[in-house]
Amino acid sequence: MTAIGADLRRGPFGEGERIQLTDPKGRLHTITLGAGKQFHTHRGYLAHDNLIGAPDGSTVKNTAGVEYLALRPLLSDYVMSMPRGAAVVYPKDAGQIVTMADVFPGAVVVEAGVGSGALSMSLLRAVGEEGRVHSFERRADFADIAMANARAFFGLDHPAWSVTIGDLVEALPEVVEPGTVDRVVLDMLAPWECLDVVADALAPGGVLICYVATATQLSKVAEAMRDKGAFTEPSAWESLVRGWHLEGLAVR
Repeated sequence: MTAIGADLRRGPFGEGERIQLTDPKGRLHTITLGAGKQFHTHRGYLAHDNLIGAPDGSTVKNTAGVEYLALRPLLSDYVMSMPRGAAVVYPKDAGQIVTMADVFPGAVVVEAGVGSGALSMSLLRAVGEEGRVHSFERRADFADIAMANARAFFGLDHPAWSVTIGDLVEALPEVVEPGTVDRVVLDMLAPWECLDVVADALAPGGVLICYVATATQLSKVAEAMRDKGAFTEPSAWESLVRGWHLEGLAVR
């Protein structure tokens, strides 16, 4: 079976494809290729036609002689530059969510809310075409942006993904049968309000991850899980990623 969007991840660049240009100073520019179009800066312009049909990793010069490296953006690059309706789940956190929740190929995953779709795309990558990601979002405008972002990245509407507009507490029992969900990821202000429907939806041995921004939220959801009595003892962590400067022996 052909992987979703594999034709957009291999081979020469095609018209309508998003690519990432890196200039000599390391600045990134994301463009969508179109026949006859041009990418302009204050130092000349680059014809899109020079990139359409070129292999991934090509270098091209603009009219002023400025050389650019052209690459397909990685998912981690794409989510940082794509249109946003809500704040995105950053790659460092999306990677941990997928790993710590043990999201596996073929898994049935529930996600709320969908935001701009960054985490949704990582979850879809993990479950594959045989899995299922049910995303819930209260705001239709956020859902529209998320679906457009995913469509642009995968090259089509991912067949494993469904997006429901509405409140998770009300909508989840209408979308999934009790005991049929493998993993639940909650990225919302008050995840403790959803524990009853989540507990009903999870299969035995299922995993719940709550992605929260404050210590108050963390404390409240952990105590609510303990009071519920249907979950194992909750654990919590934070992660920090710090970039390094690399230039000769000046490594810091």
